[in-house]
Amino acid sequence: MVVAVYALVFFTGDRSASPKLGIDLQGGTRVTLVPQGEDPTQEQLEDARNIIENRVNGMGVSGASVVVDGNTLVITAAGDDTSAVRNLGQTSQLAFRPVLQSPVPDPAAIGDVLVQTANDWVAHGIIPADQAQTTLDGITSQLGEGADSLAVTAQPLDEPQGPVEAADRRQETTEMLRRTRQSADPTQQFASLALMSTVCPVQQTDPLAGTDDLAQPLVACDSTSQQPLLLGEAPLLSPDDPSGARLTGNEIDTNRPITGGFNPQSSQMEISFAFSQEGEPNGSQAWAQLTSSMIGQQVAITLDSQVISAPVIQGATPVGSATSITGQFTQEEATALANNLRYGALPLSFAGEDGEPGGTAMTVPPSLGAASLKAGLIAGAVGLLLVALFVFAYYRLFGLISLATLALAGLVVYGLLVLLGRWIGYSLDLSGVAGLIIGIGTTADSFVVIYERIKDELRKGRTFRSATAQGWDRAKETIVTGNIVTLIGAVVIYFLAVGDVKGFAFTMGLTTVVDLLVTFLVTAPLMILASRSRFWSRPSVNGMGKIYRLVERERAAAAEETSSASLASVEEK
Repeated sequence: MVVAVYALVFFTGDRSASPKLGIDLQGGTRVTLVPQGEDPTQEQLEDARNIIENRVNGMGVSGASVVVDGNTLVITAAGDDTSAVRNLGQTSQLAFRPVLQSPVPDPAAIGDVLVQTANDWVAHGIIPADQAQTTLDGITSQLGEGADSLAVTAQPLDEPQGPVEAADRRQETTEMLRRTRQSADPTQQFASLALMSTVCPVQQTDPLAGTDDLAQPLVACDSTSQQPLLLGEAPLLSPDDPSGARLTGNEIDTNRPITGGFNPQSSQMEISFAFSQEGEPNGSQAWAQLTSSMIGQQVAITLDSQVISAPVIQGATPVGSATSITGQFTQEEATALANNLRYGALPLSFAGEDGEPGGTAMTVPPSLGAASLKAGLIAGAVGLLLVALFVFAYYRLFGLISLATLALAGLVVYGLLVLLGRWIGYSLDLSGVAGLIIGIGTTADSFVVIYERIKDELRKGRTFRSATAQGWDRAKETIVTGNIVTLIGAVVIYFLAVGDVKGFAFTMGLTTVVDLLVTFLVTAPLMILASRSRFWSRPSVNGMGKIYRLVERERAAAAEETSSASLASVEEK
């Protein structure tokens, strides 16, 4: 078994004998992405994973991996640059919307709508209460004398308890924002624009994060002017099909160059691309029609519900021609956006575990990772030393068999971890090390069970050789049952838990399976072989001295009782 495992280690793959380590042992960055809205399907999660993986390859992020963990995606990468990893998880939903004129509200309803919208936004943490009140006071002064004062009465909702409540809260917030920022009612649009004028200067990312309805208007922040704009619905590719596809980043031709960076001719940062001409209708035709009908007017380009550019159309773009987006990008932002567009928008909108834009990031410095690895190795060594002291004190030299099986099981588990890291990308983390340490006790426990069954057989008067064979037969069922229960627990934990707990369950299950194999193939045969040797049959060697003395006392007592009974019978006669 050992030879087979290490033949695979040294003669397949990269032939490295080092297991793949998680970021908590080697240092690095981990970003957890939680889907927003309704529960995603496995197909959607796999699509998102594939897109992010392509982005990883396109950006050349070193040592990165993307895995589906329950209903979340986890990106891990070497280094401590969280911004580069977070960019990979952006939805990158690009949309093209005409900029509309400012709406004219209903004077009779504007007060109530403003107060209701302000209260909703304050309750869900979109805007602080004092800033909302400042906005309402400004509107009141604009309405003139005699206008009723407007007051914010809501308080922020309590922080959600746990990830489930946090996900429900994010869904409620998204639905509320769609209702208030994507209304077709001019009065509601005016209220949202007024409040957004306070939000936009400090907003880094839009809470809608690309989940806005393309068939409805949208009040969005312009990242350049830091002011809100009222945008119309995204144009249909075919005006005759109201439910058809609309002009989004999905219509970009990924077979043609998509570049991002500084353009020396215009002295601006820009992202250059072309719309697809495949099929009828197509994105190139829709863009040509939009630009021809919007000459002299603004068309907003939104990225994840936020306006990144709103140029005035100077002339129509011919079908098939390239176009570009200019804006206040950094070189890194322009490159990341071009990379994300090259591989398409994610089918889901993601945020962090607590709603953080770009995902929940955790960075572990390499020095801390090395310290964690050292602590895990020390814990394992201490555990093994304590087991060794116990078996020698209790089982004498017979404990060498237990230590030999522990060493063999350790070698097999280590080799399997190396192979699993190579084959399925499994990374050993700190919780996995805890599972391995518990596995030391599991493997030692099988030896203990067999030893105790041998003692039971010795009490029945069997020889050491006979007791060992019979004790193993009795111990089989107990060992199998105990390990199966542990394995079931590990499997249940693995499939129901998320995050680091999975690593613990995985290694605990792995060591349990290895324990069964080693017990049946090594431990029991070694103990049976030892029982046939005069050396190992000595009580001073196998630690059975107390049992032998107890058996002798019982035999002596039984013989004395038998003799007394015989003497009494003679006297009666």
